Amino acid sequence: MYRRISVFVFLLAFVLTSSLFSTSTAQAGWVNGIAGDVATSRGTVGPNSNSTRIMIAGVVLTVELAETASAQEKGLSGRSSLPIDHGMLFILQRPGYWGFWMVDMKFPLDIIWFNSTRQVVFTEPNLPPCTPQSCPVITPSVKSMYVLEVNAGFIASHQIGIGRMFIFLDH
Repeated sequence: MYRRISVFVFLLAFVLTSSLFSTSTAQAGWVNGIAGDVATSRGTVGPNSNSTRIMIAGVVLTVELAETASAQEKGLSGRSSLPIDHGMLFILQRPGYWGFWMVDMKFPLDIIWFNSTRQVVFTEPNLPPCTPQSCPVITPSVKSMYVLEVNAGFIASHQIGIGRMFIFLDH
């Protein structure tokens, strides 16, 4: 009986400690907590990339995770296409007014910005690739922590609007 109580107390202490650590991590750096959550479910989709699955508006997408500065700088540039059920999810280090441009892109995109609770805060549909004469930076009017790049037409096809949320599926 004493052994069972000791094991129960140990397990309870472990669960509480883990819970407190997770809460602390989430408050100190929410992106780090999410990156840790999706780390166990990654697979290779693109060239040397990590991926996971998300759902938005009832649609499941396989998304490459752009978490490092070099992956974020490169994005989808240089590719000739993107499968219809794929995208790239930029996981940013802190909320901010993150600007994106279509440099070196070969196909149009929809770009969706999300806040720290994964709610849509800004969208920019049907962005064409840049031309040498014009390559504007699209910057949202509100802060975001996640940015999703998908094929052009996704926003309209799935009625993605402000407040819509995405969820991670693979954890």
